[in-house]
Amino acid sequence: MNTVGLSLCSRYAYPPNSLSLCGPEKQNDLTWYTKSGKTDKGTAEILSQFTTLYPYLTLIASEHKIKDPFEPKVVEAYWIGNELLSGISLKAFERHVTQNLDLKRKIPKKERSILLSKLSFGALPHHAFHVLNVWKRTGNIDSCHSIQTMEACMIAIGEVETILPDSLIITTKPLRYSKDTLYFDAPIKRTITTLGKQDVFVKGLQIGNTVSYHWGRFVEKLTTSKIKRLQFFTKKALQFANQAQLSHDTNYFYFG
Repeated sequence: MNTVGLSLCSRYAYPPNSLSLCGPEKQNDLTWYTKSGKTDKGTAEILSQFTTLYPYLTLIASEHKIKDPFEPKVVEAYWIGNELLSGISLKAFERHVTQNLDLKRKIPKKERSILLSKLSFGALPHHAFHVLNVWKRTGNIDSCHSIQTMEACMIAIGEVETILPDSLIITTKPLRYSKDTLYFDAPIKRTITTLGKQDVFVKGLQIGNTVSYHWGRFVEKLTTSKIKRLQFFTKKALQFANQAQLSHDTNYFYFG
């Protein structure tokens, strides 16, 4: 059991779980794991019950013959992006989408066909690809994505401007939609929450640091390498999303 990988995965999985959007109703446990940085068998048990996250981790790990799906490089590949996203066989990726994620039942045939075509053109099993290209939410809520939920669900980047007891004021680029195109707009200021002074990841955070956040919650301080990789794989996912026609209907997205 890799404690580093489990801790990192807990950080990224906690925000939607705290809102009961993904994973089991174990918010109190996952809160403690997340802010303390400590892990045990219970951490792996909770994270293994995320019906979208865990299948992606097992896909990446198995395709590279890695036994532990919570190995740090596997976790980082899915949430941030790294070299493990390459070398995934098309057959395994298609099986993952249709069977492991149960999208054969969850989304209509036409939309599923568009999604599968993207796999054959080089799509990668990254979190941003799933958020921007699977128009149906696949966690605990069965509904279409809105621009707001797409943006909130993505792993976003911000620069710290102010550090408050339980939140950060950051500068970040919001996701926008116009003329059948998704894009990142000019930077805005936004407040994201933290787990307070007891959060081990908040300690040492300084003005000017670049951080990641998920569903409005601070996750971690990013290194230069992580920033570049997250930007690269997010941009790639955005390009795939814009290859299909996006139609706007009562603030929801669907492939028309």
